[in-house]
Amino acid sequence: MNKIQILVIGRETDILQTVLRLINKNDNWNATGTGEDETAIEFFHQHPYDLVLLGGGIKADSEIKLRKIFTLQNPDIKIIQHWGGGSGLLENEIRAALENNEEGNFNIVDNPFK
Repeated sequence: MNKIQILVIGRETDILQTVLRLINKNDNWNATGTGEDETAIEFFHQHPYDLVLLGGGIKADSEIKLRKIFTLQNPDIKIIQHWGGGSGLLENEIRAALENNEEGNFNIVDNPFK
């Protein structure tokens, strides 16, 4: 079974490292991350991701740019916002995004900035 590939973008280095560690504890998930928009775009172009997780601290203009670039390249990409709240919440957010999109009844890529 292939691992679910997750791209994590977060501005706070310590928090980003913690989120990556928590995600990678799950044997079925593989997360890579960065705090820089351009690096995130490069990662996204070079690797097939199943999910993008946006952390806190990303300004609205950056979020709009990232969402547009990612969805243009992969219209089916799942993008979720994570504001913190512990490992249980993080895992539940990821599971909900993956499960709901598989059932086709929930669009996680909705963009309130459109």
